Amino acid sequence: MDKKKSVLIGSVTLAFCIFAIAVLAYNVRNLSEKDDDNGVSKARTSYTTTGPDDLTDTGIQTTGERISGDTRYFLQTYYVNADRHDNLTEKEYNVPSRFITYDREELQDYIDDYMNNMPLSEYLDGLISYEIINFSGDTVVLRKTYASDWNENEYYICDVNGEVVVYYSDKSTVYEYTGIRTDSLSADEQIRIRIGYFVSDEEELYSLLESFSS
Repeated sequence: MDKKKSVLIGSVTLAFCIFAIAVLAYNVRNLSEKDDDNGVSKARTSYTTTGPDDLTDTGIQTTGERISGDTRYFLQTYYVNADRHDNLTEKEYNVPSRFITYDREELQDYIDDYMNNMPLSEYLDGLISYEIINFSGDTVVLRKTYASDWNENEYYICDVNGEVVVYYSDKSTVYEYTGIRTDSLSADEQIRIRIGYFVSDEEELYSLLESFSS
């Protein structure tokens, strides 16, 4: 009888030990899986740490470069149908003060506004596009494209110190100092002369100058 009781107690004890081991193994496994899940969560969180200040409105990451007083500034001039002039020229200038602190987007806004409210002189010269060729904090290159027909526009008339002066189409070589005072012309002609405009040939030029003198 004592022997049977001992066997029963041993069996119960063994069963309890097996159950305890199984419960412990189950808890250890769940704890391990939870730690793995937390690791994935942390990794995803660290991957998406880009702040809104680093992105443009389109979600593209930017460098944040801006124009400064030390930025080299180049302006290209391109003539679509030039004949006696170089199609493309490039000159370096001091960076315009209005551009200082501009980023690329702000510079593009300025250019868009310039084209939408184009000065009359640019319109008469045939400006058809104004674009950013290169932009960085070190160097900015802009290009203005014109479609003036230099073969047809042989002479350029403008005001110089209150006098009507005629240039060749390059607008730098004087063809004639007319001696005609700008303020002696009609109000409309004074505006046109002070802005400056082209005439196509000598016949048109002298007809115009004759009308100014009459």
